[in-house]
Amino acid sequence: MDGTAVVKPLATIADDHPCLWGELEVRGSQPLQSWANATLLPPRRRKGQMLWWRRHSFGAFDGSGQHLRELSDMRGKRHCCHPAAQLEDNPYRENRLREHELVLYGGTLYDHIGHLILDSGRAYQLLREYRDSDLPIWFHDSTPHRHGHPTLKLALVREWFRQLGLGKRARLIRRPMRARQLVSSAALFCDRGFASQDLRVACLAALKPRLRERLEAIGPPKRRLAYLSRHKLSHGSTHFAQEAELVAQLNQLPHVDVICPEELNFEQKLSLYRRYDVVAGFPQASMTLKMFAPGERLAQQVMLLAGSRCLSSSWVNLDRATAGGDAYVDCAPADVQPMADDSSAPFQRSNCFNVETAVRAIQALSR
Repeated sequence: MDGTAVVKPLATIADDHPCLWGELEVRGSQPLQSWANATLLPPRRRKGQMLWWRRHSFGAFDGSGQHLRELSDMRGKRHCCHPAAQLEDNPYRENRLREHELVLYGGTLYDHIGHLILDSGRAYQLLREYRDSDLPIWFHDSTPHRHGHPTLKLALVREWFRQLGLGKRARLIRRPMRARQLVSSAALFCDRGFASQDLRVACLAALKPRLRERLEAIGPPKRRLAYLSRHKLSHGSTHFAQEAELVAQLNQLPHVDVICPEELNFEQKLSLYRRYDVVAGFPQASMTLKMFAPGERLAQQVMLLAGSRCLSSSWVNLDRATAGGDAYVDCAPADVQPMADDSSAPFQRSNCFNVETAVRAIQALSR
């Protein structure tokens, strides 16, 4: 590339863009649904399975014993922890069933910040209707005891649930449950699959009212551009090889603040979208928080792209489903071949980018 920076709407990206991977789809409303005499089974270890999405099975079943697939997750083409299709084919003890009159089911908890935030949409839908209820919201644990304790006890999960007001209401399904009435919704989001038009409304409703009020009280932006840097991260999906060099140049620009999201708490991350005109950076999990920031005049989010699989289709689906108005800049060098993924390495892949293109784009956006 010649270093020319062109900012383009993310919603219009071509289906065959070399950085893009996954399916593109926006789905309509996913309202709350109710099932009578439903059964929920806790996680059960599958012997001999090494892949995390097959290592355990759990799920919900309707009154006839049929698996409610809409309440189990997909990730791309992966069936995440799906049980056998018929209740009778899943071993469990009838005498351990706990009877409940009403169960609010929030879906599956994940220990990665992006999936924790995006895959909890069922809970956000429930909070639209049951915010003032004292009923617990029940979750499955995607990786029980992976950390030596349940995922619900992770500091990341506890802190996020405090932002939602769920600190005292969240419960894990640890034994079989029978619900006279089960209330939940189909997924609002599927990684590299689809996003629902309900997602933005549900996310706004999910924040604790006091937090939403504090964010709404923030005045007009006083700073032009926040660059969200990944250069201090030690592991993740994609490493951008020259980001430290980019950050060194951005630190010299007068209207650019370089920010490492992992050094901020959730409220500080959310406030970025009220305090800045532009939030830029390579695609990363903290960018999902824009959907929770209240108000119509939020920072435009601009994603820098470079290399194979650096842009999950999830970002395009989210932008199209929520009319987010985000944008992107191609920063990939023309002469670098994509590298194969290595799941055993700290980063699955390492991509190079044209530093001059990235600097020019951010200079232009910060004026």
